[in-house]
Parts: sequence; C-alpha cells; structure tokens
Amino acid sequence: MRALAHAVLAPALATALVTALAGGRADAQGSARASVAPLAREILADMVQSRTTEVGSTTPLAESLAERFRAAGFAAEDVMLLSETDRNRNLVVRVRGRDRSLPPRILGAHLDVVGVEPTLWTTDPWKLTERDGLLYGRGVLDDKGPAAALSAAFIDLKRSGTVPARDLLLLLTASEENGPYNGVQYLVANRPDLTRGEFVIIADAGGGELAGGKRIAFGVQAAEKVYADFTLTARGPGGHSSIPDGRSPIDRLATAIDHLSHYTFPVNVNPVARAFMEKRAPLTPGPDGAAMAALARDPNDADAIRRLSSSPVRNALLRTTCITTLLKGGTAPNAIPAEATANVNCRIIPGESPDTVLARIRRAIDSPDIEISVAYAAVPSPPSVMPPALARALDETLAEVYGVMPVIPYMEMGATDGLFLRNAGQQVLGIIGLFVDDEYSRTMHANDERVPAAAYDQMVEFTRRLVVRLSR
Repeated sequence: MRALAHAVLAPALATALVTALAGGRADAQGSARASVAPLAREILADMVQSRTTEVGSTTPLAESLAERFRAAGFAAEDVMLLSETDRNRNLVVRVRGRDRSLPPRILGAHLDVVGVEPTLWTTDPWKLTERDGLLYGRGVLDDKGPAAALSAAFIDLKRSGTVPARDLLLLLTASEENGPYNGVQYLVANRPDLTRGEFVIIADAGGGELAGGKRIAFGVQAAEKVYADFTLTARGPGGHSSIPDGRSPIDRLATAIDHLSHYTFPVNVNPVARAFMEKRAPLTPGPDGAAMAALARDPNDADAIRRLSSSPVRNALLRTTCITTLLKGGTAPNAIPAEATANVNCRIIPGESPDTVLARIRRAIDSPDIEISVAYAAVPSPPSVMPPALARALDETLAEVYGVMPVIPYMEMGATDGLFLRNAGQQVLGIIGLFVDDEYSRTMHANDERVPAAAYDQMVEFTRRLVVRLSR
C-alpha cells in the first residue's frame, strides 16, 4: 500500500475512540463472526511469520497457503501457483460458479511486506502478537491482514458448500512493495484469463472513517495518481576544486531543483476527486467543507483552490506534484564533479499526459544545459466506475456490519497493484472493511505495525459477508 485512505479522508478530524470499534452491528452477529475470525487469525499468524520482504520470498508462504486451500476442499486445478521465477510466486484460487460464461469477480491482496528494524519494535515483528487489545506484526495492516481475511472468507464459502452464480477468483500476489518483479503485472501479461472480470476489488486501499468515536463514512479507492521518475543531469569538464571555472554541475543542478521546487502544477480536478469533494463536503466542518462544496460545483473556483491547496494532502488531490527525492554527484571533497544527477518523483493526475508533465518540468527549470530523461515511465491508470452490483453489495454489507453511511470514492496519492489492472481495462476498486484511527494507520511500513484486535475481527466478518453477497 503506497498511501493511506485516512490521509485523504480524515485530516483535522477528532481522534476516534478505539473502544467504539468493539461495538456496532457486527457484535449482534457474534456467532457468525466467531466462526470466521479465529480462522483468519490463524492464517494471519502463518503469514506474519513468513518473511516476504525484498530480500525474502513469497514462495514458501504461497505454497503453504495452497496446501491450506486444498485441505479445505479446493480442487488442485483451482489452486494455482504462478510466477516468472521460483522465488516470488503468486497464488490464485478459484471458486467455481454455476455459469462459467459470466465474467468472474476478482478479489486480491499482496503477500509481500516492507522490511523491519527489529530492535525498534516492542514485539517480535515476525510473530503475530496480541497485547492490550492490539494485534502486532509486520503486515497486519499492509497487506497480510486483509489477505488473511479474504483467504478465510474463501475457505468459509467453500466449506459452506456454496456454489457462486459465477466464478470468484482470489489473487494473492508478490512484489507490490519491492523490486522490479510485480506479481499482478506478471498475471496480466501471462494469464489474462485470471485478471479479466466483471470488476476487481483490491484489499490494499479504502476503508472507514471515524470522527469522535463514530463511524461517519466509508472510502473506496476509485483512482490513483500515476507514478513517474525523471532524471535531471548537469555536466561539466570537472577538475581540481582549487581552480573553479564558473559554476559546477552541482551548482547548476541545485538551481534547477530550486526552480522546480517553487513551481506549482495547474489544477486538474478529475471526476473521482470532484465526486470526493461533493460527498465529503457535508462531513467537513468550517471553511474547508465550504471550499470542497464550492470546488465540486466549480473546479475553477479560485478561493476554494487557494483554501484547499494550503493542505498538502488536499493539494495532492487537485494537481500533479513533483519533488526531488535523490541526489548524486561528486567523487572527492577536493574535486569538481563532471556530472551531477537528481531524481524527480512525480505523481500525475490520471488522464494527464506524462509528456505534458515533462514539458512543464523543462519550463519550470528554465535551464537548457540541464538534461532531462525518463527514469521510470508513467503507466496509465484511468479512474474506475463502481459497478451497480458491487455498489449494492457494499452498501448492504456496510449497513449490516457497521450501519448505514455514505460511500465516498477517492483518489489515492500513492499507488497499488490496481495500476496494472486498470491499465488492462478493468474496473478496480480499493476496499478494506476496516475502521481504525490514524494512530494505527500510520504504523503501516513503520515500527510496531498494529491494529485493534476487535476492529480486525469486524473487518474479517465484513469481508466474509461481502464475499457471500458477491457470490450471488
């Protein structure tokens, strides 16, 4: 997961009361939840102990999960281990439906995680630990917790003897977080039959919003900004530092970076961001809410743009952003380098041309002697539209487990595996049925990653019920 839904949905909201998560409508269904949550926690414990980092591998975990699915009654041909190499395998599980001519419904999560600094954790990061009502372990939020919930839901569906109206596919994939190899990208290229469906749910984005201990809204990721890297290069003759001849490559590169840092890209409010502003405005008190409502009515409202641009999070919803992230130059303290480079990372509004972004960088830098090259090309990621069947299932499941609330589409500032699926023409929605305060969301990729145990169990039950509805 590259960015948090809560960063979009909940700036300036009151701190939520975690104890409220133990209540709600799912508690009225305690017996149903109890039958699924222990299984999800058992699977999560196995997932957490598997070190699926960049220096590790998803293969042992994918293979042990495959054994679990086969033991639960899935046919061998419906439990598929697929990959380009043996090191990072993907697991695809199919529940066969009654009408194989209908496009399948696809759900997915990734098995890999970022690395850890064990000495900075208060628990063993590679062991699922419950302490003071919290579940600790690398991946409990991103993305093994949701992956375990989906796995338990598919196993529960199989054990119940339910035959879906159409196929359901579960994609448990490799290398979303790390490395050049990407599991979803591999499946799209090599097994398109397993990635084409009526729609795709990625359990790596989205989620509920809390304010004052109350659940007030549910965010669904319907778009994500497009990732791109550009390299700025300044060159010169180099030489001894005691005899400088004008500005060095580092000097000129620093000027170019400074110019870019003061450049603001034009506003580009896409349909998903506009819908987010419209639906979020009534839930946002004060001038910010008024500005969101105004911008939803008129994307060129200068006062609203000025107000919302003052927040880094909301500014990123309105426009493409670029920032320098890496510098390289020099070989010795007493030598003028012959070359200096900088990496500029851009997050581009979906639908905006990368060539246009490059041209704007050139104009902002205004330095013809600075070379600009593409280090990581932008991959298109068009916004998705929520299919009516999914919208209905989501509304009904939310009402049953958490209560009636607005569903708000939003645009992720980071990126998920949905990028490759959207680029392949699929409607992709990010959905995780979890309500937690930002205190816990911020532990993703951080030390002591943790989630309230009661909230996790409710998410498991939400996931089970959503999968049941999608099977109809």
